[in-house]
Amino acid sequence: MMGQFPPAEYSPDAGAVEMLSHIPVALVTKRGLKAFVFAIALLLGFVATMHAQCPLLDPDAPPKPPSPHAADEALLPENGHLSNTTYTSDYFGFAFDLPIAARGHLIMLPLMPERQHALLALQFENATHAGTITITTIEPHPGLEVLTPEQQQQEFDDWASSGSQPGRMRHYPIPDYMVRTTGHFYSSARHKGENYAVLYWTRIKNYNLRILVVSNDQDFLQKSKRGINAAHFYCPQDDGTLTTADGKPVKPDGDLYLGPTVPTSLARAAVEAKPALESIPLGGVSGAVYRNPDLGLQYEFPKGWDVSPAEATDDPPRDAVALREHEFLHACSKTLLRIAQHGRSAAEQTRPTITLRALDPACLVMRIPASVTDKDALGNVSASLEVLSEFGEIGSDELVSISDHLFLVFHGTIASHASNNELAQRWSQVIYATLHHKVLLVWSLMAPNSADLNAVPTTGVTLDGAQSIDLRASLTAKR
Repeated sequence: MMGQFPPAEYSPDAGAVEMLSHIPVALVTKRGLKAFVFAIALLLGFVATMHAQCPLLDPDAPPKPPSPHAADEALLPENGHLSNTTYTSDYFGFAFDLPIAARGHLIMLPLMPERQHALLALQFENATHAGTITITTIEPHPGLEVLTPEQQQQEFDDWASSGSQPGRMRHYPIPDYMVRTTGHFYSSARHKGENYAVLYWTRIKNYNLRILVVSNDQDFLQKSKRGINAAHFYCPQDDGTLTTADGKPVKPDGDLYLGPTVPTSLARAAVEAKPALESIPLGGVSGAVYRNPDLGLQYEFPKGWDVSPAEATDDPPRDAVALREHEFLHACSKTLLRIAQHGRSAAEQTRPTITLRALDPACLVMRIPASVTDKDALGNVSASLEVLSEFGEIGSDELVSISDHLFLVFHGTIASHASNNELAQRWSQVIYATLHHKVLLVWSLMAPNSADLNAVPTTGVTLDGAQSIDLRASLTAKR
């Protein structure tokens, strides 16, 4: 499902209750659900599902079966299993029944800030009712065990008083000592009329774990509450397996799942290593032909179009979240070619353009479709591109086989590059992408309107010396 995304304002210093004001039901589709407005009332509650202390490992125990994560370098906080009805965290060792089916309701989130991790995000919209459930976690703070009882009391007083006056938001974090016990979830709720935001939280492995449920649908709220109340807590093992408190192995339902965005540690590692700089060759232009023998690619672009430096970029975003996404994308991809129509106007902002990129799907943690029926993977790519704002907003997508190559086609809009005196405009865009030599080749065609976009030539794509492909003509013939 494609939709807007909540602001990634999960500041490590922001309180869990304050999160309710930063993550509203803004997880809405482009079809236009209005965001909910929440009141200042705070209701504290306690939700308990106790479990016994996990036993210490027995050094004389027989060998365990191979871990499902044996191929991974390390178990990540995002590692889990997801079925259509159940979510299990392999890292934190808990599982609960979902309030809605996962299939058709999974959504993507932006990259998380450092020390924060997204585990799950679901959304539904049905007429006037809508809801989201998101699970996030924050890494441990240093020095949690040094507070005196007096300091603990002061933390509690500050936290309680910060929300005691009508109209005031809570600006203090929930005191750490209040969420140290694993095996149960605390909860708080706020509402205005039918619109509710309920936050469940606990601490596991010294991480602050948060489940946020936002909805105006009582059935969704009650199903969420029952599922979280009945959550099962297990004992996570170092190899990624789970056991009960008495040592019995647990087999999670569903398939391996790494959360609704790129795991935080993988994004950080990519930004630091910048693997695309070495792994993706740049290629070159001669005349009106771009050639990249290492990728088995030749592209005859429209004659007379102006070629810009491939790696030329605008100033990096100033917003911290946007900058993180920018750095991640450019660490895992390389711009191969930028061209713009010549002679149409002196203003660069009005000329149709084509940008050719090569993306590393492994680096981007992007699952590429394997056949024309693989709609789930297509949706994953679509949402992944939309999160990376350089690809604009995607309105529709399709899969088509052209000359024995599977192409992904996305239609949507993108903000134009405006001058200092002009506001950015929404341009029409079509994206053609295909996996070739382990990279995703992506052509982004952009124009001020759909008529200009339809006039942009799409001929001249040659892969491994095969017959040249006219993308638009081939797609039209397939319909």
